[in-house]
Amino acid sequence: MEKEKLDLYTDFLICNSGFATATVVSAMLDGDVSHDQMTLFLSVRPYTSKDLSYR
Repeated sequence: MEKEKLDLYTDFLICNSGFATATVVSAMLDGDVSHDQMTLFLSVRPYTSKDLSYR
């Protein structure tokens, strides 16, 4: 599930033209991933551009 969240967040950053927040991610996904789930995922450790790049 963590890889899935990272992929979702990466896709979100690519397509988002506004302010990037966990609330916006949740809204774009119609609540399938909650704001709290995304915030917790992103707070576990700092992510770099290397983490967010496609492998």
